[in-house]
Amino acid sequence: MAHRKLDMGLAWTQATGLIGANRDTIGAIAGLFFFLPSLASALLVPELGNPPQPAPAGADPQAAMRAMMDQMSATYAANWPLLLALVAAQFVGSMSLFALLTDRGNPTVGEALRTGLASTPSYLAAQVIAVLGGALAIGIPLGVISALGGAAVAVLAVVAAMVMIVYVMVKLSLAAPVIAIEGSRNPFAALGRSWQLTKGNSLRIALFIALLLLVIGIIAALVTGVLALVLAALGDTAATIGGGIVNALVNTLLTVVFLVVTVAIYRQLAAASPERAAELFE
Repeated sequence: MAHRKLDMGLAWTQATGLIGANRDTIGAIAGLFFFLPSLASALLVPELGNPPQPAPAGADPQAAMRAMMDQMSATYAANWPLLLALVAAQFVGSMSLFALLTDRGNPTVGEALRTGLASTPSYLAAQVIAVLGGALAIGIPLGVISALGGAAVAVLAVVAAMVMIVYVMVKLSLAAPVIAIEGSRNPFAALGRSWQLTKGNSLRIALFIALLLLVIGIIAALVTGVLALVLAALGDTAATIGGGIVNALVNTLLTVVFLVVTVAIYRQLAAASPERAAELFE
C-alpha cells in the first residue's frame, strides 16, 4: 500500500497553528519544564554554558582534548543529581506537551501533566531500547569492519554509522507522540508504530527537521549574540544572569518549536494510516 507523502508546508502551517491556538497552555508547560530547568542549569552549573577554552597554539592537541574531557567529566560527576533532575523534568514536560496537543478531546493542563507523568517511563524505556538496539545493530558490525579494514575503511565506517544513526533517529522520532497521544505504553509497540508511520517519509522528515533547525539556529545565534554584547556592557553579574535568561528563553523556544513540529508530523502521518482510519469510523 502506498504511504502518504509528508507535506512539509502543511506540517509547518499546522505547527504554527497549534502554537497560536494553545499559546497559554503551551507557555505554562514550557515555562515550568523547559525554561526554569534551563535557567537553573545556567545559573547553578555555569561551566556547562562556558566550555573550556581551546588550547593555545603549539600545545599538544591530544593532551588538550584529554584535559577538556576531564574537566567536563568532573563537572558532570559533581552535579549529576541536579542534572538528572533537570533532564527528568524536561522529559516529563515533553510528554505533557505531546499529550496537550492530542487531537482527541481537549485536555486541560492538569490532564496533560498526568498523562505526561504516566507516559514518561515508557518513553524512557523506548529510548534505552533504541540506544541499545542501535549500538548492537550498527556499532558492533561497523566496529569490526573498522578494526579489520585499516584507516580508510574506518573513516568510511564512521560516516556510514553517522548516516545509519540519523536514519534510525528519524524512523523512531514519532515514538514519543505515539506513547503520549495514542496511549501506547508498550515501548516496543511504540517504536514499531513510529517505524511504520515514517515509512516512505524518512528523507522528507530528515530534510524538514534539518532545514528547520538550520533556520531557527541561525536566528537564535544572531539574537543571542546581540543580546550577549548588550549584557556584557552591564557588568559580569548582569551578563551572567541575563545570559542565563536569554539562553533559557532561546532553548525553550527551540524545544517548543521542535516538539510542536513533531506533533504536526505525527498528526499528518497518523491521519493517513489505516489504523487511524479504521479508528475514526468505529
